[in-house]
Amino acid sequence: MKKILKYLTLITILPIISYFLLSYLLMFFPKKVTTNEPKNKSVYILYSAMHTDIVFNIEELKQPILKEFQEKKKGYLSFGWGDKGIYMNTPTWAEINLLTALKALFVKTPSIMHIGYYPNILRYSEIKKIDLTEEQLAQLEVTIMNDFANKKAYQGYTQSDFFYDAKNSYTLFNTCNTWTGEKLRKADVSISYWTPLSQNITASLP
Repeated sequence: MKKILKYLTLITILPIISYFLLSYLLMFFPKKVTTNEPKNKSVYILYSAMHTDIVFNIEELKQPILKEFQEKKKGYLSFGWGDKGIYMNTPTWAEINLLTALKALFVKTPSIMHIGYYPNILRYSEIKKIDLTEEQLAQLEVTIMNDFANKKAYQGYTQSDFFYDAKNSYTLFNTCNTWTGEKLRKADVSISYWTPLSQNITASLP
């Protein structure tokens, strides 16, 4: 019986250790991109211990802005992707439901985009600035907008944020942070090849 319990423990723990070990090892081997083009544009990564958002200056957006934010002429818009159940029912990480979290990790669940407005993003301490060329900025914006399943808005946590149905499913291997990493890689930003954790994003950036 003790041997069986030992093997069951190993079967449970080893995949978890491998998951985190791989995610941290890949931080030391990021995709590196060099360019001679001037990097006169910027986006920001707003992050917490669990999640990352990509933040644009409204004045630099090229795509048609979402109608819920059309009256905003200045300021910033944050774009985040994640599990629909967690996003819409969990205003803060302290309120997360364990069953909802486990379902999101181990079952393919619907995803959603979360868009928020910030008058001034620079007052936040947990933020990373990324300098981009005009081409990189345009590519990043296009790849994000392509992930909207539709433009039907759901009210967010406040009057300054909204949810939208998104493409693809959330899983243990396709998290809110792998979404951020994928968008940055497609815009030729030097970033880890796999970014399941918020730390994978922040550690890859200067």
